Amino acid sequence: MYNVGKVLILGGNRFVGKALAKKIVWEYRYNFVDVFNRSGTGPWGTNIIQGDRNNRKDLDKIDWDKYDTIVDMCLFKPEQFQLIEYQIPKDTNYIFVSSGAADERYIKYYGDYGHEKREVEVLLKSSDLNYKIVRPSYIVGVGNHRPRLGYYIDKIKNNKPIHLDGDGDNEINMVFVQDVVKVLEKLVDKDELDNDILNVCGNDSFSLLDFINTINDRYYQKPINFVFNQEDAIIPKNTFVFDNTQTCIKLDMMFTDFYKGFKDYMEWYEISKS
Repeated sequence: MYNVGKVLILGGNRFVGKALAKKIVWEYRYNFVDVFNRSGTGPWGTNIIQGDRNNRKDLDKIDWDKYDTIVDMCLFKPEQFQLIEYQIPKDTNYIFVSSGAADERYIKYYGDYGHEKREVEVLLKSSDLNYKIVRPSYIVGVGNHRPRLGYYIDKIKNNKPIHLDGDGDNEINMVFVQDVVKVLEKLVDKDELDNDILNVCGNDSFSLLDFINTINDRYYQKPINFVFNQEDAIIPKNTFVFDNTQTCIKLDMMFTDFYKGFKDYMEWYEISKS
């Protein structure tokens, strides 16, 4: 049960933000959540504010003072933060969904995206806001509009070439959407974790080759056609490894076993494609 009042989700109409809004509405069964996005859409039970966060007049539609928590799902550029920084009350619980791409070990591989997420983090640290920063690894799972896992399922099932950037031996980490939602739920409910940066990632990291071969061995047993050193691969060749130990301790939670989560995802994916 949440200890806070009203929640605003900036975003809330696509993948993680939509799943979070649905979960809070399901727990409370009434209008507890406002969502702000360009499309003017959101899950049933939410109050929708249509607007573009890059437009100051649209941002003026938001009554910033009434929210106990703001979850910012779609903040990508420093100038977007600067538009809202002084509108957010200092005691509001502000949760910024950053990215593992902002990690100093990997930032060089993700171009402007990683650098700009990092710049927003720096601005937050110099602000007076009551913030938390979460850094997810590659987010996968049910409802993903960028189906990384679905790509590999489709290629294996239909004997299509699988493009890999490099030799496929780079270790990566994936996290399921339900675990990202669980972290955000807990942060909505906690005021004592001020100014934290939390890794939101799976328990285990693995190479793409090991992942693809394991999935094939468990479910398909088909010959696989790997095509290496392809720049159009959906996951870049750099290592992308994180540790969720401190997040588990601070939030008293456990993350989904990867292959159990994959099985659930695969069932959803098959139904969604039928």
